[in-house]
Amino acid sequence: MKMRVCWAALAAMMMLLCSATAWAADPDQIFDDLSEAEKVELIELIDEGSAAYDEGRFEQAVNVFHQAYELAPLPDFLYRLGLAYERLGEDARAVEYYRSFLNEVPRAEERGRIESTIDVIERRLASRAKTSVQVITRPEGARVYVDSIEDGLRGVTPIDLNVEPGSYTLIIDLDGYDRIEEKVEVPEGQTVVLRLGLAAEGGIVGPPQPSIMRSVWVPISLAVVGVGGLVLTPVFGSQAEKAGQEAAEILAHPDGRTAANNAAKEAADRREATYNGLAIASPIIGAVALTSASAILVWQLLSDDPADQGAGVSAMGVGPMGQGVGVGIQGRF
Repeated sequence: MKMRVCWAALAAMMMLLCSATAWAADPDQIFDDLSEAEKVELIELIDEGSAAYDEGRFEQAVNVFHQAYELAPLPDFLYRLGLAYERLGEDARAVEYYRSFLNEVPRAEERGRIESTIDVIERRLASRAKTSVQVITRPEGARVYVDSIEDGLRGVTPIDLNVEPGSYTLIIDLDGYDRIEEKVEVPEGQTVVLRLGLAAEGGIVGPPQPSIMRSVWVPISLAVVGVGGLVLTPVFGSQAEKAGQEAAEILAHPDGRTAANNAAKEAADRREATYNGLAIASPIIGAVALTSASAILVWQLLSDDPADQGAGVSAMGVGPMGQGVGVGIQGRF
């Protein structure tokens, strides 16, 4: 009888949680994965966290909702954590959880209101120098912790963490993938960007083979072809003119139109036509090759290389430093 009551309470709570949310994950599946004891514990945590929030005990609500999310990673808990952190005055963390919720539930009915709240908070935060760590993973949706898991979840990737200047250990965890712990130094007023490729748990993941189009020799080879085409244009023109003069001299020969002279003139005419065609095509080929070389070089410089997005970490930081601009780079490349 007691178990039936627990199941009924759980179903009612899920209707409450899902009433205004288009879920990215299937809540029924998440609950099916819980044991009976865990389902009862989840109900108790939801009741405890909701009561703490309603009574203004926001710090306790934060702790309880963190426990609930660890037990059942439902996006609703991310939203509730955003509300609780906002009430605590921790604007940066409130934005993190609001954004994590919207990433998990892109079609949430509350999206417009949440985005308006984020806009107000971010304008408030923008008045202060921003020191942060941006974490981007492939695949997305990894849980992010700072220094220790016991300190609580900071959100899911992609995420922009506002932090105080200093050294941190970022812990990135996603089911089915190896956990990553990465030390990062965040200077004051800078944003450090971490791009992480997660390796499948227990698998051996080699680096992706780089595309031949990313080879530096591709634009170099095209540039050589382009310059060669432009350089050869006057050469071909000169040869065409020479062949034309040769044909004219044959016509003016005192022997007249003999069979030998006719054959020689036809050969000269063919050479003239060939060199004229090359003189026309050569600058076109040269221009196309040089344009292609420039476009490929720009693409190589601006686009991400898939070979750098496998398992591993890359990081860079940019931001104001004194009266100038500081740029920091760290991590494994």
